[in-house]
Formats: sequence, structure tokens, C-alpha cells
Amino acid sequence: MSWRAGASLFREIWPLIQRQVPDDHFRAEFVRDLLDFFQKCGMDGTDLRRVHPEIDKALDELGVDEG
Repeated sequence: MSWRAGASLFREIWPLIQRQVPDDHFRAEFVRDLLDFFQKCGMDGTDLRRVHPEIDKALDELGVDEG
């Protein structure tokens, strides 16, 4: 089952993450871990490709294909 609402929710909170987590290194880890959790809940990570380079990097680290 794919949780398409998860990708939509992540897109909505992404600007908040950028503003509220200013440390680049911590934000990279936080985003990667959050994406991992969302995927465990059924979100298809490929739905977030090309939203932002930081998201793409985290998806690469998680081994998510280009889709």
C-alpha cells in the first residue's frame, strides 16, 4: 500500500523544517530519518524526488531509486 498523503504532508512541512532546523548537518540527518519513518509508514519516497536537492540527497542515502 502506498501512502500518497505522506508525500503531500512532507511537502507541506518541508519549508518549516528548512526554517526551524538551521544547522545543515543536523537537518540532513533529521530529514533522512523522517523520510525513513514516512517510508516505513508506506510512503513512496520516489514521490518526493526533485522537490529539493537536500531531499534528493537523503533519498539517495536511503537507497531510494529515481522512480
